[in-house]
Amino acid sequence: MSSTPATLVDDRTLSEILRGVRSIDGPVYTTGLWYVRLCQAVLSSNRPPTGQLSKPIASLPPSARAAAIRALLQLPENIGMLSLRQLGPTIAELRESHRLNLLGIEALAAATTTGATVLLSAASPQLEAALLAEGIAVEATRQG
Repeated sequence: MSSTPATLVDDRTLSEILRGVRSIDGPVYTTGLWYVRLCQAVLSSNRPPTGQLSKPIASLPPSARAAAIRALLQLPENIGMLSLRQLGPTIAELRESHRLNLLGIEALAAATTTGATVLLSAASPQLEAALLAEGIAVEATRQG
């Protein structure tokens, strides 16, 4: 087992990892909803890639874009994702104390289950407060 603490990453940070822009030491996790949101943004063919999730991958040179999309379609072995089967009971318990949307409560449950530090690329005051209340470290990078 790794002595390096786990990190739970959001969709934008996951995109950076898949594009080779960022590396993280130790175990890396994301949530199912953050993964789905990134997949929808990148793989949607009915809208132009202008968003914060789609544009960074669409802007890559063709070979790098293809590699990033392959990595998105088949996440690397070093990126873990807990299932809702695993998280469901924890989500139900956490709902008693925290009023978060589904995206936030899944992240909170994943972080408490893995003990991971949460790396957020955008402000999420309610999620950040809930993480801190549960004793989970959170780092917000506040990308543009």
